[in-house]
Amino acid sequence: MENAKNQFNEQMVETTLQAWCDAVIATGKVHTNGGDVMTFANQVLNAAYDYENGKVLFKPTLTSGEQTFRPTQEGALSYFIGKNNSYPNDHGFLLEPWLKVWFTDVNYILREDLAIVQCNVHFISARREIFVNKSFVFKIDEESKKVKICLHHSSLPYNPNPTTS
Repeated sequence: MENAKNQFNEQMVETTLQAWCDAVIATGKVHTNGGDVMTFANQVLNAAYDYENGKVLFKPTLTSGEQTFRPTQEGALSYFIGKNNSYPNDHGFLLEPWLKVWFTDVNYILREDLAIVQCNVHFISARREIFVNKSFVFKIDEESKKVKICLHHSSLPYNPNPTTS
């Protein structure tokens, strides 16, 4: 999404969130169909995230320990598609493949060229369903005028009564 005025609006937030959800599904389809998932996932990262202009603060949902945070594109790519010996616990979250991904309960603060966003994202595959809490910061790239993610935080909802096994 482009915006020549560098001014965020509600439609830009919704469009950017939907594009992110669509990219999740598309990545799984490329993998399922035997396509070049590494190239495709890198294209998604280049289009959606602001790694080329600096650091992105990325905290994926299912990470822990020293590899919880992913400030590099290599770390994000590993979380998305796995296959990286530097991140042995990554199995490729986007390879599921996810059949349906959507966002709900969107709330945001708009500040000229930034949008600070919180929402829930629902993922459904043939074998499981996951519901996560997300926070994003979107910015409008000065040069390209495209919306880019500069912060992506994801976590499972707090469960005050976990079951014991």
